[in-house]
Amino acid sequence: LTVCIIGILVFYNVTNVTISWSNINIKNRSNFTISSPRLPINAQLSTENIRKFAVFASSIHSKFRSYIFYTPITAAAWQRIGYEVIVIFVGDFTNNSNPTLSLQLNLTRSLLERLGVHVIDFQCDKSYSIKVSQLVRMFTGFLSDTIVKDTDYIITTDSDIIPLRKHDYTIKSNTNGFIYNAFCCGSFKRRQKTYQMYPMSHICLSKQVWRNLFLESNQRNELLNSNLSSSNAILLSDKAPFSFDTISLYVRQEFGQLYDSNMAKGDAAWYMDQVYCSMLLNDYCEKHSNIKIDKLYKTSSRLDPGLSQQFWHPQRFKEFGDAHTTHDDIFDSYNWGSFRNLLFFMFNSSLANDFDLYYKQFLLTLRDKPEDH
Repeated sequence: LTVCIIGILVFYNVTNVTISWSNINIKNRSNFTISSPRLPINAQLSTENIRKFAVFASSIHSKFRSYIFYTPITAAAWQRIGYEVIVIFVGDFTNNSNPTLSLQLNLTRSLLERLGVHVIDFQCDKSYSIKVSQLVRMFTGFLSDTIVKDTDYIITTDSDIIPLRKHDYTIKSNTNGFIYNAFCCGSFKRRQKTYQMYPMSHICLSKQVWRNLFLESNQRNELLNSNLSSSNAILLSDKAPFSFDTISLYVRQEFGQLYDSNMAKGDAAWYMDQVYCSMLLNDYCEKHSNIKIDKLYKTSSRLDPGLSQQFWHPQRFKEFGDAHTTHDDIFDSYNWGSFRNLLFFMFNSSLANDFDLYYKQFLLTLRDKPEDH
């Protein structure tokens, strides 16, 4: 009986969260227009005339609950440096058999929506959710015009990477975007060709260019010349839906059975998004020699969870360009105490305290909380 009462109290506390949001600017989504003007391939805009979106995705089925937990904090960090944010939750939303997951998603979604973040539930089978959460960022050129216009810029990132220095993510005038830390990863050979490998964090291009990477790709030409069923024709059009079917068609064309195989961290399937995106970018820039995408060196250090605790203090944070968060170890109160220092460095005390309350409420949903330090 005692256990049942405690369980009811925990459920009540989690589902009746009240947070002060008076200091947060909640965006009115009705301001978005449906029209999406088409620009010349190499159109270059003044940075004063564009909107910028950061996009990252999390599998709802990952064993690491921190990927869901961090999404509002990472989103607010991007808002802090001038980006709007799109968060994509990937997985099977037709299966409601996990009440703990539902509590976590409801808690996190509520906070994201109050921050004015665009939240998308991307439906796919559980077995594909992690690989699709990596790949889906490449397909943002097919997002609805009600969220992003063709003239808007989209930067790919991760839920566990927190930007700190604004000027590292500035789009220069008279360019078509940038690739940050572009020279990190060497090169690779595929299709009898050598490609430069680019990191998925971070590539910043206009929505139109993200879409054109696929519309002008070798993979699409091969599909158009194959015995493709008429029902798949829409998936190869410039009006293709932002869907699992669209992703699967393109990725299977390049990787075949690898796409449908089980994936483990560090294996060939794990790098499909990085390899595929690098191929598309290299091929596209080769066709359009007048396009200017800045290839930037990484000029700052990363605040990493493996660093000594002496670096996790406010007087040291200005030394770093971004922070890489720890995974579920964050639910250890000692680790959270260090991370709170970063929150108070980035945000005003009201918002930082709201995140602290969010942490405590999220903690109540965890069945296997790490032992305290």
